[in-house]
Amino acid sequence: MTYISYIPSPPLNAYIEDLYYLDGPAPYPRQKALPVASSNLMINMLGDSFDAYQPDQSKPFITCTDSWWVGVWGTYHSVDWQPSVRFFGIHFKPAGAYPFLQLPLSKINDQVVPLDAIWGRFASDLRERLLAAPTVQAGFALLECLLLGRLREAPQSLKLVQCAIGEIARQHGSLSIRALSDQMGVSQNHLSTQFKRLVGIPPKEVARLCRFARILHLIDSVPLVDLTFIAYQSGFYDQSHFNRDFISFTGHSPGEYVQLRHRVQAEHPEHARAYRNLPVD
Repeated sequence: MTYISYIPSPPLNAYIEDLYYLDGPAPYPRQKALPVASSNLMINMLGDSFDAYQPDQSKPFITCTDSWWVGVWGTYHSVDWQPSVRFFGIHFKPAGAYPFLQLPLSKINDQVVPLDAIWGRFASDLRERLLAAPTVQAGFALLECLLLGRLREAPQSLKLVQCAIGEIARQHGSLSIRALSDQMGVSQNHLSTQFKRLVGIPPKEVARLCRFARILHLIDSVPLVDLTFIAYQSGFYDQSHFNRDFISFTGHSPGEYVQLRHRVQAEHPEHARAYRNLPVD
């Protein structure tokens, strides 16, 4: 499977982590997507359907075909992939999606939403123009141009939220939200309200997801994983708390996750470098 990442130029790079292109046979027919503190937009170039499932549910809660927006999830969700896929996509930074959506991000929490429900006719226009792009790089250039046309002036509170997110990231999620609010010079209620509007979830949940991302990075960075040391390094002084948090995000114990992650790295190393999706057998 081919995965190409492209960092957009200013001002888009203030809001977008990367644009990406994915093409080739899917490594697993059903995959578990792990939660992150940001949104993801996917534009399906083949038009085949993708069923998405909430945790421990046998019936899909949505079937997507053309394009869709993935909100911020507090736990995993699963997706049935077609045998072969071709996508353009956008990984937004936390709070980066708001200037393009102009709606409270909390409205799409734990949801996968068809893009035309948000952007109307522009969603199909976007896909049709990407289908006509002669190369991947031409597709990225077109995406940049079209996204600039959707970019609206950011609210003043976005700077506050971005600054708070930066501090959360710097401390890998291990910090007091009360202390963070004091540092930002606002009340906890005000900070929480702005996070729910611009990120989709309150700062405490952003911190939990940031700490979770740090744990996954630490697991990936060493050949022999010491989960007790990783739990301590991530600010957990109680192994049972570490295990509960991990299971709530992934549906697996830390040990089960490590085994699945090693399996994906051995079977599909390129996919493992691009995604932390887990196979669902």
